[in-house]
Amino acid sequence: MTALDAPPSRPKPWLVIVPLALLVTLGVVWTGLWFYAANRAEREIDAWIGREARLGRIWNCGERTLAGFPFRFELRCVKPTLETRGGDALRFTAATVHAVAQVWAPNHIVAEFAAPARVEDLNSGVVYAATWSLVQMSGVGDLSGRPQRFSLQAHDLRLEQPGSSFSGSTPLLAARLFEFHARRTPDVEGRPDGVDYASGLLGGESALLSNFGVAGPVDMTLQGTVTASADLRPMPVAQRLRAWAEAGGLARLDRFAVTAPAIAITAAGILSLDPQGRLNGKLDLGFAGLNDLVQGLDKAGAIPREVAPIVRALAMVGKPGTVEGRKGATFALGFEAGTLKLGGFPVGIVPRLF
Repeated sequence: MTALDAPPSRPKPWLVIVPLALLVTLGVVWTGLWFYAANRAEREIDAWIGREARLGRIWNCGERTLAGFPFRFELRCVKPTLETRGGDALRFTAATVHAVAQVWAPNHIVAEFAAPARVEDLNSGVVYAATWSLVQMSGVGDLSGRPQRFSLQAHDLRLEQPGSSFSGSTPLLAARLFEFHARRTPDVEGRPDGVDYASGLLGGESALLSNFGVAGPVDMTLQGTVTASADLRPMPVAQRLRAWAEAGGLARLDRFAVTAPAIAITAAGILSLDPQGRLNGKLDLGFAGLNDLVQGLDKAGAIPREVAPIVRALAMVGKPGTVEGRKGATFALGFEAGTLKLGGFPVGIVPRLF
């Protein structure tokens, strides 16, 4: 028999069966793990809501569903509400929220909120209405559930107060883009953790600012660090400032800049409070268009008429300089046990903050 007459080789069925069996087994195991993790995620959500309630933030959801199999977790909440207690009593209500976390990174959550929203001051009864094209939040926590990083972006944000004197064509507040970012910074001296922050505003409009003679659009940049500030429980401002001062907190302002067609303002420095609530530190300010700003505030009655001439006189003490690319004046302010100093000379007293 020649090689050409050899019988054909038989197919080996195990080459198909074994990979298929492994794939089916992997699918079954993955399905079990996903549902186990989903059930645990539900319990963690309930535990987190309980921890938030003890801290004065009451979260509720009209209807909650968890999906996303096989590679992520998707939480959908209809008519979510957040009510704060212990400080300013507020209630936030949105249409829906859709939160997503990948299976391999369950501590990184991205959420989108659907407009419209309602913000209610529970003490005064004042109600605000908010709309936007996109609001997205992102948060990262550690294994214990403590937040480590937080980001918020709002596009085409519009905040109005129905029935108020500011409910005309210009809203109470509007912005083409608003963003805020925060990151926990561990303290190395045994104090409570701090927070690095950065915020920005583009294309801002405000009826309140327009009444003060500040026409938009307004752009804003804010960046700095607040030490001993990781306790974010709602509480009265005076109580928060007292606790912050007792912890030895420092507020470092790396950059603050506001620009509008007629004005520009910058600030940088570091501030703190002593146990008596008196301000200490230094602040470098820059103004362009200060006289126009003071005139607008004076016309709107935002500052006493007898104060406006004093502010204009102090403006002449400023050192000529460039403020966000414009001709303006810079000022070196100092604070020592509540005493305000301009150029090293005492010029007034800042009231105690608590």
